[in-house]
Amino acid sequence: MSPPTPLLGSRPGSRPGSRPGSRLDLGIATLGLGLASLGLGIALAPAAAKAGDEAPTGASTAQAAAQTAAPAPVYQLPKVGKPRGRIGGGRRGPILVGAEIQALVPDHVGQTTAAQPSLYWYLAEPVQGELAFEVTLVDERSIDPVVDRRLARPERVGLQRIQLADLGVSLDPGLEYQWSVAVVPDPKDHAKDVVSSGWIQRVPAPEGLAGRLAAAGPDGAAAVYGEAGLWYDMLAAACARIGAHPDDESYRHELAVVLEQVGLPGEAAGRRSAGSQ
Repeated sequence: MSPPTPLLGSRPGSRPGSRPGSRLDLGIATLGLGLASLGLGIALAPAAAKAGDEAPTGASTAQAAAQTAAPAPVYQLPKVGKPRGRIGGGRRGPILVGAEIQALVPDHVGQTTAAQPSLYWYLAEPVQGELAFEVTLVDERSIDPVVDRRLARPERVGLQRIQLADLGVSLDPGLEYQWSVAVVPDPKDHAKDVVSSGWIQRVPAPEGLAGRLAAAGPDGAAAVYGEAGLWYDMLAAACARIGAHPDDESYRHELAVVLEQVGLPGEAAGRRSAGSQ
C-alpha cells in the first residue's frame, strides 16, 4: 500500500487526500448530505441492566468476566502485511473538549476478505458544541478520496461502525486504502480537525477458511479470522457476537483483550472496568 503521494507523510491531523486551501471542495458542499440522513455511526453500547436485577459492583463484574470468558481470539500478524503507522485522534483546544477518537486498526495494513467490510472506530467521551463527523477513504493510486462524506453524529459514546455498503463503495482486491474518521469543528478550516486513520486491504480468502468457519460456528468465527490474520473480519465477527449476546459481559471482555493485543484501548469494547458504575 505505497501511494504515489505518501498520505502518512503529512503532518499529524491532516486528512488523507486533502490539499491545503481546497481539500476537495466537493467534500461537504457538493455531497450536501445531512448528519441524520446517512445514519452511518452505529453505537454498540453496553446493554442496560434489566429492571429489578441487582447491579454488581465494578470489581465483581470484572472478576466474573475474567472467570467465565473463554480464551480470547488471538490475532496473527499477516505474513504479507506491510507496516503502516496509524494516526490516533486526540483533543485540540477548548471547543473539542471530549473529542477523543480512535480508528480501531492495527499498526499495519489490516486485511479483509469482504468487498464491503465494516470500519470500526471509538468515541471516548461525549462531544460538545456544533461538531461534524466525517469519513474519508483513499486508495493507493490517487490522493483524491473514493469517499469523503459526513456521518451522523453519534448518539452515544463507545464503539461506532461505518458500513461501506451504506456508502455504495466496494474495495478492489489487492489495493491498499487509507481510511479516516474525523471530528470537524470548522468545515472551512480542516487544520482544526481531530483525525484518526488506518489502512485496509481486500485479500482472497485463505484456503480452507470456509470449512473452518462452518466448524467453529458464529461464536468461534472471530477466533478463526484472527488465526488467518484477517483483522477487519475478526473485529466484525466479535462485534456480531456481542450483538447476539448483549447481556454476556465475557464477550466484551474478549473483544477488549483482542484490541489490547494491537495497542488499542480495551475500553472501546464497552467492557466495564473495576470501580465503574
